[in-house]
Amino acid sequence: MAVAIIQARMTSSRLPGKVLAEVDGVPLLKYLLQRISSARTLERVVVATTINPTDDPVVGLCDSMGIDWFRGTEEDVLLRYYEAAARTPGGPIVRL
Repeated sequence: MAVAIIQARMTSSRLPGKVLAEVDGVPLLKYLLQRISSARTLERVVVATTINPTDDPVVGLCDSMGIDWFRGTEEDVLLRYYEAAARTPGGPIVRL
């Protein structure tokens, strides 16, 4: 079974805070996590975020939903994905 890794951070340069922007009172990241949690071919879902304190709310949302998370460098997205994948047991990695 595959492992899905989602990159999510609050400091987007084009639209800061977009991952937790709300639609009908629900954060966008929560919508995404709810939808992919029903995928039958995924063993687990991991949100890869940064060590920046501005991403604490992303971790809080993951904790409240029982979703695994990983915190890594803000500057190197590829390294963040690699480290998240290396620390997550399972099959192939799917980037969402």
